[in-house]
Amino acid sequence: MCKGLTVALLLLSSFCAYGQPLLAEKNKEVLHSSMAGIGCANVLDTYLSPYNYTGTDIRVQRETMRMTNLWKGKVSHQSMVDINAALNKNRPGNMDEYVGGIRYSHGWFYNFAGGNIVNPVERSTSRWNFAAGLAATAYLGAIYIDRGGNNPAQAKAEACVDASGMATYDMRMGKHHFLWRYQLSVPLLGAAFSPRYGQSYYEAFGLGHYDRNVVFAHIGNMPSMRHRLTIDIPVKRYVFRVGYVGQFNQSTFNQLKYHSYTHDLMVGFTKYFYRQ
Repeated sequence: MCKGLTVALLLLSSFCAYGQPLLAEKNKEVLHSSMAGIGCANVLDTYLSPYNYTGTDIRVQRETMRMTNLWKGKVSHQSMVDINAALNKNRPGNMDEYVGGIRYSHGWFYNFAGGNIVNPVERSTSRWNFAAGLAATAYLGAIYIDRGGNNPAQAKAEACVDASGMATYDMRMGKHHFLWRYQLSVPLLGAAFSPRYGQSYYEAFGLGHYDRNVVFAHIGNMPSMRHRLTIDIPVKRYVFRVGYVGQFNQSTFNQLKYHSYTHDLMVGFTKYFYRQ
């Protein structure tokens, strides 16, 4: 009886000692992705003009993903830097609009059914992997129209909590794995800056005439979404990434309407490595 119990305990301890390094090794994996692209933009900001401006959008994205030890190793973390700049014109073509901004986000995602959204090709037995969670995002940008007047520019600032989901599919062709990855993010609630209709920045900041310029943002007055679809293509020791980024940001604050619709084709590369 005692010998049998001793053997069982030794087997259990061996199993635990074997499983822990696997989990630690699995959760030390990190994914880095860098992409740049170009596409089209459609921007409306009624604080500056009642008309749409359309033109060319340039975008750069830098992503880092890793598995964590949270929830028994089922939670992944993503940080994303997204920078874009656009040069637009009005419909007659006699005015230019300059748009630019940077968005930074930190997100945590629960990986379903034992999946690994960071490196599903090597760490998952299923071709499909799914994850969902929340992300804290912050955006800072500006719009400028080269015309006269007291208000030629508009500042953009917001901080929100997003709901986000990811899906990956491992498409196999012979010995090669082509990984499709899709992500959707929707802002839920947060805070944003907005002047009131007819209020100048001199009144708001120079004279200190605050008029509810920090507003509560939610899915009702800021119905927006961001799409990201990519495919990783292995070429010898390298993994190239090609994709599409579609961002549809819109809001109605303080009687001012705003939208920014962009479509960008992206190219870049992906790299996997282990943390020390």
